Amino acid sequence: MSDQLLFDPDLAPAVPEGLTSEQRIALWVDVMKASDEFLFAGLRREVGPDGDIHAAYRRWYADQMEEHDRTMRRMVENMARRLEKS
Repeated sequence: MSDQLLFDPDLAPAVPEGLTSEQRIALWVDVMKASDEFLFAGLRREVGPDGDIHAAYRRWYADQMEEHDRTMRRMVENMARRLEKS
């Protein structure tokens, strides 16, 4: 995924100290919901107000899974080559 930007983890906001497990999970859920909202907003922008947002999501997801599969294949092939050399 060479077109993806990687951010410096040191620039990420810190999780507040002293949170319970439930509070940490609630924070994570909030972040995931916000991510979904951004994704669907981008898809809505692509398909327009009358477009099929669910079909757009299915296409997006299929593309993501194809890219994931390609990445996993490359990783396995690289590991196999390294094992052959050792």
